[in-house]
Amino acid sequence: MTSVPVVQYASRTDVGMRRAANQDSLAVRMCTDFDEWSRCGHLFAVADGMGGHAVGDLASRITVSTLPLAYYKQEATDVETRLRLAIIAANKAINDKSRENREFEGMGTTCSVLSLSEAGAMIGHVGDSRVYRVRRGRIEQLTFDHSLQWEMIRLGRATAENVELYHPRNVITRCLGPDLAVQIDVEGPFSVEPEDVFMLCSDGLTNHVNDEEIGVILSGLPPEKSSRLLIDLANCRGGSDNSTVIVVHIESYPALTVRPPDSSPLPPPAAAAPAGGLPVALMLLTALISLGLAGWTMFRGRPELSAIFAIAAIAAFLLSRYFRPEPVAPPRLPTAPLTPLPDDPRLDPSMSSALRSSFRTSPPYRTVDCQNPQELLKFLAEAQSELAQAARDSSWRVDFDELTQLGRQATTAIQSEKPEKAIRARARAIELLMKEIYQRRGASTNG
Repeated sequence: MTSVPVVQYASRTDVGMRRAANQDSLAVRMCTDFDEWSRCGHLFAVADGMGGHAVGDLASRITVSTLPLAYYKQEATDVETRLRLAIIAANKAINDKSRENREFEGMGTTCSVLSLSEAGAMIGHVGDSRVYRVRRGRIEQLTFDHSLQWEMIRLGRATAENVELYHPRNVITRCLGPDLAVQIDVEGPFSVEPEDVFMLCSDGLTNHVNDEEIGVILSGLPPEKSSRLLIDLANCRGGSDNSTVIVVHIESYPALTVRPPDSSPLPPPAAAAPAGGLPVALMLLTALISLGLAGWTMFRGRPELSAIFAIAAIAAFLLSRYFRPEPVAPPRLPTAPLTPLPDDPRLDPSMSSALRSSFRTSPPYRTVDCQNPQELLKFLAEAQSELAQAARDSSWRVDFDELTQLGRQATTAIQSEKPEKAIRARARAIELLMKEIYQRRGASTNG
């Protein structure tokens, strides 16, 4: 291999519709030569800060400034070690800063990092920001949410179907900053193919846009337009938090020297092993001894003893065939009675359905088909209509003739069974309408 991969990427972060400050941060570092790419790879990172407006923002900014420097500076033999050491360096930098000023005490941030290198795609992850891959009509979540909901599912104290009822959303169980030691997930390497799309995002996006919608948008739009539409869609639905996305489209990728395993269904559970071990061996030995005693007592003219030993031999043999050691259950936390949370109108049923039965305990943690754009197109048409009506009612400075033309283009594309063109037209119309809202609220920030 003598060339780096050809990728297109776009990044975008937005304060949302309800927050006064943006605590999300992002970083992108592209390699400039083949040697650097083969050793380190392109790097993409998203951090979602917490701990008060200024403090959360500080924690995420420290992460995206410290982590890339540490990643490329480390003397490491592999990308996995490089990622882990870089995240540890970011954690230490936040923790050191929090010790300087009591106002910074307890500040923290999530951190999700993607490296694309000669090794394939490697991910470092702490918190509930996510990394996805879209490939051939399927979207795969490659990171495990370090959140109360996902941990309860993993522990068996809730199911993917009822977790929204019993445990609050957005309570995370790991983050960078508060402690000197941090548990880091390093996932991969994952294979990389031309036309793959990777996306990193904060939970401000996934709180409002489900996996199927994300997959449809990433499949149908280039990075610049898909990143914009995803943010617009989250804000159309309330924008309750800051939203950040990095979209990376793979145009070409050199063949990997050692091809990482593709994400595929988990192998079926192994068949139960035949009975074995010391207890079974003792039973078989007992059967043989009893059988020998049965023959000897019969030869000695003691048929009553012979019958007893014969029965013992048969019993021991049968026990050896059907004996299974009692499984040792893993330790479990005490299970408290579950009390449903009060009704919360912000809980979107479509989001809980995204967790259903596709939840797994190894990457990809969830896989969703994203080949049916009809529901998304329906929502985009309704959003365009409602925003256009609000624009007329409030006399927004919008080109209504262009909006009408884009609506017609979308309708024609749907009739011609060209959903990607329809999504592009609706996305452009919503972009024009949301631009006016952003100007009134304050300009969104592009990465």
